[in-house]
Amino acid sequence: MIFDTLVVGELESNCYVLADEGSGALVIDPGGDARRIIEHLEAKGLAAASVVNTHGHADHIAANAELRKRWPDVKIAIGRADAKALTSPLHNMSLFVARLVKSPKADRLLDDGDVVELGRGRFRVLSTPGHTPGGICLYTEDLDGRSVLFSGDTLFADSVGRTDIPGGNRENLIRGIREKIFVLPDETDIYPGHGPATTVGHEKKFNPFAGEAADKS
Repeated sequence: MIFDTLVVGELESNCYVLADEGSGALVIDPGGDARRIIEHLEAKGLAAASVVNTHGHADHIAANAELRKRWPDVKIAIGRADAKALTSPLHNMSLFVARLVKSPKADRLLDDGDVVELGRGRFRVLSTPGHTPGGICLYTEDLDGRSVLFSGDTLFADSVGRTDIPGGNRENLIRGIREKIFVLPDETDIYPGHGPATTVGHEKKFNPFAGEAADKS
């Protein structure tokens, strides 16, 4: 399995590129630097087959349109409640920084429990609203023998996503983390939307906002 991380855009979002043998690539959160993402795929002999946006903020969707232009058949998916953010600079918050980001509409709206397939790989959708109304994570039990979660801006290493923004809800965010993420195996590797990777076990114990450390403070 090809699994690459590119840090893209002004806010240094993590864009993840995955491809199984004989499959097109799954691109998670192409949030900027479209030319770089395209060149990375082409250098590996890959075509983008699908894009999954973990939520609808501009720093996670900004390269969608260019990927669609390069590969017209690429399918774009996002959590159902964030669908309007793809085409609305107001809802994706690019309007607030005077940079109008628009993506093509979603080909698929994702709900909790849905499955995104990549060759032989299967990624289960976990609905984790709170940072945005339609925020999601993607979980697989077997990425080259590892259990892996792509957490978007729901959960970071020793931090959580902001909720002091339009559409944010702190109670929903913490509930989603505890009920959807912290029930996963402790050894699950977490790859967030920004910053370094972490594990479920570490965050359960040490995260100062959602873990045991928060309960003790």
